Amino acid sequence: MNQNLIKPRNRGRNLFLPRFILLNLVLFLILLLSQCSLPSKSKKSKDPQIQIHFVSDDYEETKFIPSSLFESKDLLLILAELSRKEDPSMRFISTNRTEEIMEVNGKSNSWSEGWVVYVNEERVDGVQMKRGVRVSPNDKIEIRYEAVERVFGRPRP
Repeated sequence: MNQNLIKPRNRGRNLFLPRFILLNLVLFLILLLSQCSLPSKSKKSKDPQIQIHFVSDDYEETKFIPSSLFESKDLLLILAELSRKEDPSMRFISTNRTEEIMEVNGKSNSWSEGWVVYVNEERVDGVQMKRGVRVSPNDKIEIRYEAVERVFGRPRP
């Protein structure tokens, strides 16, 4: 009789352990599947975009241009495409050597202020723009309306 009393205890333990492991395994799988189905920020990784930030006293806007991570584009062509769409409205002045932004959304250059292009905090002049400035999604592009010094073309008093 002592052996009969011991056997049911062992059978209960032997059955409890596999059930416990099976239950934990099922719960783990449910938790894992529910986490996989939830949208997460890492899964929503956006396609790379070139960002151009326009800044003046009365106008501030950021434009996003789709691009691949390893592709670089000519900044002047990007700006011309935005201008063509009038998003924002822009006018350029072009010579054989230089290319400059003259107006953005109705705000024009003056003798003392003008639109200046910066790529990664470095000023880009009209000659560089004409030659071509390649930009990618990793670059910080700002076009600011700020004080400028004009050398040629200033009217005489």
